[in-house]
Amino acid sequence: MKKVLILGYGISGQAAARLAVYKGYSVTIADEGNIKSSDAINRYQIISGWKPGTAFDQYDLAVISPGISIHSPMADAVRKSGTPVIGELEFAADSLPCKIIAITGTNGKTTTTELTTALLQGAGYRAESAGNIGIPLSDLALELHNKTRSLDLLVVETSSFQLESMEHYKPYSAAFLNLASDHINRHGSLKKYADAKFRLFQNMNRSRENCIINRNLTNEWNRHYPDTTPVTFTSGKENADFHVCNNMLCFRNSPIFNREKISLPGEHNTENILAALALFHTIAGDTALFSEEVKKTLSGFSPDRHRLECFAEKNGIRYIDDSKATNPHSVNAALRTFGKERNILLLLGGSDKDMDFSCIAEDSKTVKQAFLYGQSAQKIFNTLQASLPCTVMDSFESAVENACRGAESGDTVMLSPACASFDLFKSYKARGERFQELVFQYLKK
Repeated sequence: MKKVLILGYGISGQAAARLAVYKGYSVTIADEGNIKSSDAINRYQIISGWKPGTAFDQYDLAVISPGISIHSPMADAVRKSGTPVIGELEFAADSLPCKIIAITGTNGKTTTTELTTALLQGAGYRAESAGNIGIPLSDLALELHNKTRSLDLLVVETSSFQLESMEHYKPYSAAFLNLASDHINRHGSLKKYADAKFRLFQNMNRSRENCIINRNLTNEWNRHYPDTTPVTFTSGKENADFHVCNNMLCFRNSPIFNREKISLPGEHNTENILAALALFHTIAGDTALFSEEVKKTLSGFSPDRHRLECFAEKNGIRYIDDSKATNPHSVNAALRTFGKERNILLLLGGSDKDMDFSCIAEDSKTVKQAFLYGQSAQKIFNTLQASLPCTVMDSFESAVENACRGAESGDTVMLSPACASFDLFKSYKARGERFQELVFQYLKK
């Protein structure tokens, strides 16, 4: 019996362990924390509370969870034992009996993944979303093999954490949406972060029209794959395969649909829509791209919660939950979508990922006041104090209270934090829910 070592016993690690058992492996779980689950202890061999410097035995394969860096002491120790290491994404993908469409980028992955899935479903394909959204890929692979469901296509939101451990993962088609400062604490530099993202295309047949990138990533593409030409999209004036002309979304100058009839605000969302259409085109072709089914899907699509969600409006003041904005670039997108002259009361802060917050100053003219909270508050203050009015608050609750109190008719109170949530909340969703709760409490006063 082959032996597999699962690194990390989080959600992805647990799913990988279940799939490994199904595939007939003897499973060992290793985690730096203490594994107390009686189910895990009864089903698997356990290495609990692993410490750097502790050697591993040799296994046939190690599957690393996305939360653990491929360059971590744990991964290094596994490689020293002679065990090959792959990511949970690749381990699961090898067992999937359907085509994979993959989406990566700094921002917009969830929106593009969900819209691509909706377009495919509207055209009659059996398609679902997975990866960073939905159930872990390993659990889905297990369900498909057990015939509890069947699929033609899987649209996979793919992070740099998953891609850095990728060796043989080969999507049918893939899109790279955008690139901005994020996860530098994990990857070490923006260049290494970009390198991880571009691994998405390394095993694909790049001679077909199945590699899709934002037009402004062309130089980066040429650095990685100089002998091939991808399909491009843009919301700007540059030449691209998928583009906008007179408010019409177009493919090579042929109109598909009126941009103004889609309820996804902002230029960044225009690019997300174009990327989804480009991915859809790789599967369904020209005729389907210009069909009534596509028009119906685009006109009826609604964005994910906590991403530019306008959840309340009172006395001429709007309240926007953009808790999913976990890097500075996404804050710029929010400010350009809702900002006017000094009308935004902005909540910024949370867990820092060694990011550069200076780009937020590019849209400083839209910010009436920024309220800073959490672990990164002082760093943001030091970066932005010369560009826009900002104040460090002693809690998330006081930041929300002061933003609401300072708003007047015509203003927008917006949580667009530029940071991860883990200093104060278990997820961006929990942060967004707490923000909305506090706003509604204030409005009832």
